[in-house]
Amino acid sequence: MEKTTPQFKMKYVAEKTGLSEYTLRYYEKEGLIVPARSANNLRLYSQEDVAWLFFIEHMRSTDMSIKDLKHFVKLRRNGTEYETELLDILLQHRQNVRDKLAKYQANLELLDHKIDIYTDQLKNRDQNLYDYFVTLNADKFQ
Repeated sequence: MEKTTPQFKMKYVAEKTGLSEYTLRYYEKEGLIVPARSANNLRLYSQEDVAWLFFIEHMRSTDMSIKDLKHFVKLRRNGTEYETELLDILLQHRQNVRDKLAKYQANLELLDHKIDIYTDQLKNRDQNLYDYFVTLNADKFQ
């Protein structure tokens, strides 16, 4: 893929991606992105750089660590030689996301259950909340 000419200044990239300029500098410091520099030493980003930043943020939003991203970037910069390892990283991360999703689903179900208990309790004020909870869950306490 032919790389486009770096043309976007940091402020524009920050606005386009929703990332702060601080975050862009941090990602550069960590080696996740390497923008070009103008004659005046301003950072200039290409369209590919912007697309890569969206990918980085997508991975970060799924809790991929900076350490894992750095490893991914290191392998990616070596071209097609490490495609199998890159795929392995993504497959492992996908499993991590699925595991977290299952945990969140279980927590959501517990939260929904608690909400139902409090909702029912508000409808039945003749019994205090603890006693009501014990009554609903009597089979679990025996």
